[in-house]
Amino acid sequence: LPKYEKKDLESIHQLPSFPTDSLGEKFSQNTIKEAVTGKKEGEEVFEADDFALTEDNMRMMQKPLKKPLTKELPSPKKIPEGFEEAAKKVKEAEPIFIRIDKFEESLRVFEKTKKQISEIEKMLRNIKRIKEEEEKELELWENEIQTAKEQIEKVDKDIFSKIE
Repeated sequence: LPKYEKKDLESIHQLPSFPTDSLGEKFSQNTIKEAVTGKKEGEEVFEADDFALTEDNMRMMQKPLKKPLTKELPSPKKIPEGFEEAAKKVKEAEPIFIRIDKFEESLRVFEKTKKQISEIEKMLRNIKRIKEEEEKELELWENEIQTAKEQIEKVDKDIFSKIE
C-alpha cells in the first residue's frame, strides 16, 4: 500500500467551508437555521388555528360506503342432544389453522368418500329393483303352483269321487 502524507489525511477529513464574503455568510447562516429549525427561511408554516372555517369552506364530507367485511351466517339451528357439550367446546375454541396440503388431502378424501357413497346408493337402488323383480317372480310361481294344485284337486274330485 502506498503511504499517505499527513497533509492528505487532514484534507480528507475537513468539511468544506462557505465563502467569507457577505453572500457566503448569509448563506451559511441560513443553512445553520435550516439545520436547527428544520424549515427554510421564507417558508410559511401554518398552524392548525390558521385555518379558520367559513361557511364557504365548510362542506359535509360524504360518508364512506361501508361494505361488510364478513358474510352474515344464518342463525344456528338447534343442536341435537348429546352434541351440546361438543358444540360448547367448538364455540370456546380459538381459530383453527390448517396447512394447505392437509386441507387439499382432506378435500380429496371427502370427494372420494362422496363418490363411494353415490356408488353405494346406486347399487342399493339396483339391488332393491332386482329384489322387487324377484318377489314378483316368486309371487307368480306361487300363483302357478296354487293353480296347479287346484287343477289336481279338481281332477282328483272328478276321478276319485266316482270310485267311492
